Amino acid sequence: MTIKFIAIDLGGVLFSEGKAFARKGWSLEGYDVDLLHSLMVSPPSMDLRKGIINDHQFWNEFLPTKIPPHYDVNKIKSIYYDGYLLDQDIANFIEKCKQQGIQAVAFSGNIPSRVEYLDNKYSFRKLFDKECYSYDHQATKPDVYFVEALIKVCYPKETESIKLSHGKPLEGDNLKTFSELGPSILYLDDNPKDSKPALNYNIQVFNYQRGKFDELSKFITEKGINIKL
Repeated sequence: MTIKFIAIDLGGVLFSEGKAFARKGWSLEGYDVDLLHSLMVSPPSMDLRKGIINDHQFWNEFLPTKIPPHYDVNKIKSIYYDGYLLDQDIANFIEKCKQQGIQAVAFSGNIPSRVEYLDNKYSFRKLFDKECYSYDHQATKPDVYFVEALIKVCYPKETESIKLSHGKPLEGDNLKTFSELGPSILYLDDNPKDSKPALNYNIQVFNYQRGKFDELSKFITEKGINIKL
């Protein structure tokens, strides 16, 4: 099976999922962990991920109205940002794929400032040839629109004439085109719910768990994928 692109989710694949770290850090500060977690997955948080509102609107206008006055917004944000740790197995995997002529695509439903923070800390963006972020497409996982946007990022010329519409998945010949391109993409996510829509486009999906790189290696071998590890 010929793979031309590896699509790597940031949170949970390239980086460890930061929720547990954030909850522990907030707890040590004496903050209401459940309250803060609920705000990080609230509708305004989703709007921030989609690029509908900006960081200032979320952190400086929305959040202070929802937390006790003695809570430090900057401390909350810092703990939230610090939760991601680089998975060196995946970083090495990306490098090996690129050496074999396979392009690497980063994707994420994260917020702009957190992506910037992680790049400043790890310089991870240099690993990738292309990027697909929720805030660039006003859609996040598990929306099928996000998967369609990812395919367009991989194949801009082949899909140039096809227009995407929010809430209206591709049909007919357009769906056929995307479904024919899908098998050349290996898609790594840590959440089966988030990765499920990619299966609609015949994308090769693997749900990765940190520390279990051997399972990814086994998947590649069993599928006969053209990646030498």
